[in-house]
Amino acid sequence: MLTLQKRVAVVTGGSSGIGAACMELLEKEGVKAVSWDIAGKNGPRCDVSDPKSVGAAMEWTLKNVGSPSLLVASAGMPTGGPLIDMIPEEWDRTFAVNTRGVMLALQAVARTTRDAKSDGSMVLVSSVNGYIADPGVGAYGASKAAVFHLARIAARELGPSGIRVNAVGPGPTETPMLKSLLDNATFRDEVIRRTALREVGTPERVAEAIVGLMKLDWITGQAIMVDGGSSLNTGRSHWQAPQL
Repeated sequence: MLTLQKRVAVVTGGSSGIGAACMELLEKEGVKAVSWDIAGKNGPRCDVSDPKSVGAAMEWTLKNVGSPSLLVASAGMPTGGPLIDMIPEEWDRTFAVNTRGVMLALQAVARTTRDAKSDGSMVLVSSVNGYIADPGVGAYGASKAAVFHLARIAARELGPSGIRVNAVGPGPTETPMLKSLLDNATFRDEVIRRTALREVGTPERVAEAIVGLMKLDWITGQAIMVDGGSSLNTGRSHWQAPQL
């Protein structure tokens, strides 16, 4: 297992939720972690969907912290509602942040890592909704499904340069993004009932999986669900197969 000590990591969306938990855990591992976030906390203010903003954030990082070889691409935004009612601008904004933003961050850190002739590790944060087909989250789910496949293609392209790329799919997790839903007792109870381990996730648990993947030097191009088994469920959750 690799050590991450003294490396520099970029964490997009590092001011809250899963990103903030990754910042804390990476720092415990001896990593210099920098947040690229619209909040501008613990790093430069950055709109990951904007190439100029990403470029400026990289310049700030190189000048003030060092050359990054680690990336956690966790910045994202939620959307909801039936596809038939989806406003095209909302669809575009969802993909701009959740997919284009991941690509731009990956591109920036990969170029810096390659130019420094260093190995690297990147973990792209997708979602269980990029794997299962829940109604009402068409734009969000499609944008996150793209992140899974982006990780696979990037792993093939960047592998010869010693850069590993993986993705994780968090299930329902106690983050600001899901707070309003999880505060609803009925919704929370249903999530717990449909999750194999009967718990809602925490940012710290997801961060443990992300940092753990970064330290494994023989894993790349993988999409790992960090969801307590929630993606194992189907609409037939109460149906039992007959004994054969």
